[in-house]
Amino acid sequence: MAIASSQSASRAETERRFERLAHYIDLDQYPIHDLSSPRASALIERCHEMMRAETLCVLPGFLTEAATREMAREVEAVEAEARPNKYPATAYGWKDNRGFAEDHPRRRLHLRDVGILTTEQLAADGLCLDLFQFDELTEFVRRLLDLDTLYRWACPTLGVMINVMRENQRFGWHFDANEWAVSLMIQEADVGGTFDYVPLIRTEDDENDDGLQRVFDGVDTPRSLKIPTGAFTLFMGRRSLHRVARVGPTARARVTLLYSYDQSADMVSPESVCLRVKHPTADPFMGLESLETDS
Repeated sequence: MAIASSQSASRAETERRFERLAHYIDLDQYPIHDLSSPRASALIERCHEMMRAETLCVLPGFLTEAATREMAREVEAVEAEARPNKYPATAYGWKDNRGFAEDHPRRRLHLRDVGILTTEQLAADGLCLDLFQFDELTEFVRRLLDLDTLYRWACPTLGVMINVMRENQRFGWHFDANEWAVSLMIQEADVGGTFDYVPLIRTEDDENDDGLQRVFDGVDTPRSLKIPTGAFTLFMGRRSLHRVARVGPTARARVTLLYSYDQSADMVSPESVCLRVKHPTADPFMGLESLETDS
């Protein structure tokens, strides 16, 4: 009798968990709860094809309309607390960019102007943090990246972040220090705020300075994408140059939810990085030497 009661309770808990996940994610389109199914296998292969072609996977309508509305309201309630990060920065934040001429691509500065909400500023029982805790989502990302292991960041500051951008704000050209970035579009701006990118413009052995210079000077045109509200995005940004273009006139902010994952458990951000986000300055961020100076 006790065994039957335990099994019944387990089934009920599983059903409640499924209902919560279905509230967040359109499981009819994106069956991440059943990754062994043929439909899920086809979805993962489609995502792999997008990644091979574009280093970018965009899944429109990944979040349900109800979830995006609720998340938008949750962010709006704390939006005034977003820290205004506004400073010029090089595209190579994790590199030592000393020893290059001022007009060299490694020294070129690009404006970053964005409001940032960090993990500890978000409601502990809110949707933004709750969705991050679903193993099904972590496993889905692992499958897309074709990795043996993947863990959610344990960082209490930068594990989950929200970028808030209003009229005239932008996030200039850069590469990511990490191999990949996962984001969810909670709210689009009315005008502008496109995601502009140049896939695989550099390698670890060839920085392609001439190619970067042409993009920075506006000679070569990047690919540009208006990411829709509710979309899931996975982007390989360490070798692909990218930016968020200037937001135009808009009645609503461009709001992006960022989830961080790593192959190592218990991953946390360096204290110098956390402090720079939590206590922003207008000083130019020149890369590794800026972190060394801060620490």
